[in-house]
Amino acid sequence: MLNLKVSARWTRDDGQSVDLDQRLLQLLQAIQHEGSISLACKTMGVSYRTLWAQIQQYNQLLGEEVVATHGRAGACLTRFGHKLLWMVEQGQVRIAPELGTVGEQLNAEWLDADQNKPWISLAMSDDMVLQRLFNSTPLYKQLQMSLRWSGSIAALSALHRGEVRVAGCHLPVGQQEHSHVHQIMRRWLRGGNLSVVELFERDIGWMSRPSETPPTLGDVARNRALLVNRNSSSSTHHQLNALITQACLNPDDLPGYYHEENSHLAVACTIAAGHGDLGLGIRAAAMQYGLQFRPVSQDQYFLVLHTSDLAYPAMQVLLPWLSSNSVKDAVEQTPGYQASRLGQVHPLENYLYQLADRHTPHLRVS
Repeated sequence: MLNLKVSARWTRDDGQSVDLDQRLLQLLQAIQHEGSISLACKTMGVSYRTLWAQIQQYNQLLGEEVVATHGRAGACLTRFGHKLLWMVEQGQVRIAPELGTVGEQLNAEWLDADQNKPWISLAMSDDMVLQRLFNSTPLYKQLQMSLRWSGSIAALSALHRGEVRVAGCHLPVGQQEHSHVHQIMRRWLRGGNLSVVELFERDIGWMSRPSETPPTLGDVARNRALLVNRNSSSSTHHQLNALITQACLNPDDLPGYYHEENSHLAVACTIAAGHGDLGLGIRAAAMQYGLQFRPVSQDQYFLVLHTSDLAYPAMQVLLPWLSSNSVKDAVEQTPGYQASRLGQVHPLENYLYQLADRHTPHLRVS
């Protein structure tokens, strides 16, 4: 199987290029997280002398200092080091889903003639856990997949056009509090010949850098904070719109509203780097970047497919795998995820009725 990866290179003012390898990124992440060279040494499992030598080596290679020390105890990233880490992480979270899609398409073309394994095409809304699970070796040994990552609307659109057999999407739980989002998604969630496979619920909330007074939509409206949004093909984008409407605000008046990212991780990364202050996303993305998280609601992630495709050979592999204890454990070990109905199958209309009738705490705007 072909595996495409993102790599980065820095070009100095003198034209010399420096590869930004994984060792440098781990060093910068450890210093940023620990605030100390000695603590970073424990995180990376190296001696103080080794880590200090690596810092000096990168300073020389890049022509800029990446770490600043404060006496014997403290250390932090320089402005250059911080920007360097942010640019690489932003590049990875923005490009990795697209690169994965290209890789899957190429693999599908190469392996399409191989009849030894079942084959299936999927379009999936962004999710950290599913991306990790679908890349697992045991699944690839049993199943060939053509997998693209997109927003919920784009995934469902691909299903209706016949481009994929399975679409992965999500909806906020409880229709009364989220009627605007449900109405928009209902345009795509239609058809008496469709079925749903339940996966998991995720905590959705406001992500911001740690603070005693975290920013709110009101702060954004008063130009005291900068918003970061998801793209318009995402259900999260429309959930944010519902919160903005509830707060009696105009999206055009909110700085950063049109700054759209393609994943929860990309939103969290942008905020952590200081290029935005407030965004709506999942708890797991916030925790990965050390952000403050304030719960707003939950959403339900599920798969949609034609009922007749439940008997498709690849689904006979995928459905038992989705219901397995290993998948359930991986889901529930992720912060903000619950998987009490993992793998349950329902007719689409019955499922949407049940989902709308579930109750969650009332939407919190701020």
